[in-house]
Amino acid sequence: MTIKLPSILKLADTAASAWSECDVALVQVNEAFGTPFEAARDNLLADVQQAESEGFDLGIFSGAESKFKFPQYKANIIVRVSRKPTPHTKLERLAAKVEDLEQQLKLAKLKLKQQAELLVQSGECDQITDKISLAFTRLK
Repeated sequence: MTIKLPSILKLADTAASAWSECDVALVQVNEAFGTPFEAARDNLLADVQQAESEGFDLGIFSGAESKFKFPQYKANIIVRVSRKPTPHTKLERLAAKVEDLEQQLKLAKLKLKQQAELLVQSGECDQITDKISLAFTRLK
């Protein structure tokens, strides 16, 4: 083995220090800029939704001639409109089938997980590392 514990601990210390500095800076940035941005965005969204409900054509906010392009900020606000069909019996029947199939899939996945656990417990199957990830949290 070429990796030694002191080496890993030194790298962990460096990563923890960098994360802590970044976390503190991100909190400060969010307080200074994130909160006002979110409020402005929410206000704009409410007005755009109101305009759409009153029949306003939102098409002027898309494409090359969008009114939501702001070159002075190098910013473009994209309005995404999702549409769904009005209720219909054919769609409701199909939706019920999809819901049933999703439930069957959920049960099949659970059965697969249970079977894998049983095979590992009985020694018929081994476990291998699938993925390793790191999470950084603030100590209390």
